[in-house]
Amino acid sequence: MDNNINIPVIIEIPINEQKELDTLIKTYRKKYIRTSQEIIEKVFLENQSFLTKVRQRKVSKSISELREIVWNEYLKYEVEFNIILVQDLYKILKTPKQVLNALLNQNIAHLKGKELQEEVVKICGEYAGRVYPYIYKIALSNTNSRRSRAGKTFESIIYKVYKCLNYDFDSQGKVGRKTFTELGLGKKVDSILPSVLAYEKRRNKTIVGTMKTSLRERWQEVAEEIERTKIPEIHLLTVDEDISLSKAQEMSNHNIIVVAYDWIANSEKLKKMKNIISFEDYLFEEIPSIFKFWENA
Repeated sequence: MDNNINIPVIIEIPINEQKELDTLIKTYRKKYIRTSQEIIEKVFLENQSFLTKVRQRKVSKSISELREIVWNEYLKYEVEFNIILVQDLYKILKTPKQVLNALLNQNIAHLKGKELQEEVVKICGEYAGRVYPYIYKIALSNTNSRRSRAGKTFESIIYKVYKCLNYDFDSQGKVGRKTFTELGLGKKVDSILPSVLAYEKRRNKTIVGTMKTSLRERWQEVAEEIERTKIPEIHLLTVDEDISLSKAQEMSNHNIIVVAYDWIANSEKLKKMKNIISFEDYLFEEIPSIFKFWENA
């Protein structure tokens, strides 16, 4: 391939193609990658055993397994998205088309066998290298999407578990952020059990929930929400397995009830902390006690 001097060198995406690429990425992501909720519904449909496990109180293990299965399923969709999008760069955007046309202009029709294979590999490598700014933009979009996807997946799993157990709940996605805002609740609150209406009547007889895959310092945002809204407590559901005793104590001081895997809640260092409970205790002890109040009321 000796005529590379005539092939465009792309240091950055041309300004007139940047917005077009952003729109293309957004459109294709929506078209080819299912939402977390859709994937979870698919997984439950194909794995009926999860419904049985949840009802048998094997929730912590089920949540852990579901997160892995759903994540792997998401990655399959992402691969399909990447393939189709990179292929269509040639069809839709002018610069990638110019690059590939210039590369394909090389006369390789007479080549055969290993020689042809080597030349095709060179063309593929050079095309990928020369349109790398486009590929980098796609990869960056994937990274950002994965970060938000992890939280949405966990949230969708919890809501699916609620539905399996026939627990009524209102979430921001279900009733809209505006409804939560009118109650004085910020975006840190994800859901209310059994309902927004119950919260309006007796907030101390509802479960205000938030979900975070990782705590780190983010639990402090939840503490600020409690202080701002004056709600009695918040249940913070998490799959974080690195909860120190000191952090657990700090969260206890702020009336944060942490809901974690049973092997974390019942671990040697945390089992004495009353504000660290398992998914099993949360789903089969705490929630039923709240629902019982409203049934009697």
